[in-house]
Amino acid sequence: MSSPKAFQFPYIVGLHDTDAADYLFSANLIRICHIAYEAMMASLGFPLGSLLKQRDFALPIVHIEGDFKQRLTVSDELTISAWVSRLGGSSYTISYELRKPDGELCATASTVQVCVDWNSSKS
Repeated sequence: MSSPKAFQFPYIVGLHDTDAADYLFSANLIRICHIAYEAMMASLGFPLGSLLKQRDFALPIVHIEGDFKQRLTVSDELTISAWVSRLGGSSYTISYELRKPDGELCATASTVQVCVDWNSSKS
C-alpha cells in the first residue's frame, strides 16, 4: 500500500512499452518506474543529471523486484505512486504502485539503491 505522501506520476503505456502479445514487456516495468523515480527526485530538488555531474557519488540500483497484478496494454493510463519505503545507512528502497484511473492496482515494483563514492565505488 502506498504512502500517503507518495509522489504521483502519470504515464500512458505506449506501443514501444509492449511485446508482440500486447502485454507490457516485463523489463519496461522497471524502466517506467525509473522514469517516475527521476521525476520524483527532480521534484524534491535533486535532479539526477545535476547530481551525476558533481561526480561525488553514484546511486546504482542493486536490487529490483516487480509483480504484475493484471495485464497492461497499449494506451492504458496509469498513475505511478513512488515513495521511499526504507532508508538505511547507505541504501534506500523506493516502492512503486501502478494503478489505472479507477484505482485498480496493476503492478508493484521496488528498487534498492546504494550511495557509493564515485571513485572507489564503496558505500
